[in-house]
Amino acid sequence: MDTQLKKIYERLFENRFFDNKIYLSTLDLLSNNDIKKQVLEPIDRERYIYVYNVHNDNEIILGTKYDVVFDKKDPKNYQKIICEIDYVSIKKNDNIGIIPKGYGGVVRLKFKDKVPEITKVLKQDENEKYDKAKHSFLYFTTQEVMNKILEELEKSENV
Repeated sequence: MDTQLKKIYERLFENRFFDNKIYLSTLDLLSNNDIKKQVLEPIDRERYIYVYNVHNDNEIILGTKYDVVFDKKDPKNYQKIICEIDYVSIKKNDNIGIIPKGYGGVVRLKFKDKVPEITKVLKQDENEKYDKAKHSFLYFTTQEVMNKILEELEKSENV
């Protein structure tokens, strides 16, 4: 990630930009082996993914819908999607319906069409080592939040 983009994200987080905004960030996709270890239901990988959410500035709530996904390294090339959280868990297979602010857990996303190719930038198994050249963070959010991120990027470019 370039230095300017890194500074923009740091400023956004320092200014609590993401507080009270709909988003989910992840670095890890659960493999079939990870799903078994977590005692989760098997999924149709064409329409569903399980991801680890390490930390969030907001609650992650069952039923939340997203219409945008972007790679943290390249937010301007975001993709339009339609997906919804249909499972959340803090402990193995608890499906409590909410991950409180500041906590991590497992989230299952159900896509209206198919899982987007962009998810291939995620680590594909918990035993896989993170590789900066190959892996990245993905953010799932709404067009409204994406527009605000793009505004911040544009402001920084015009300085």
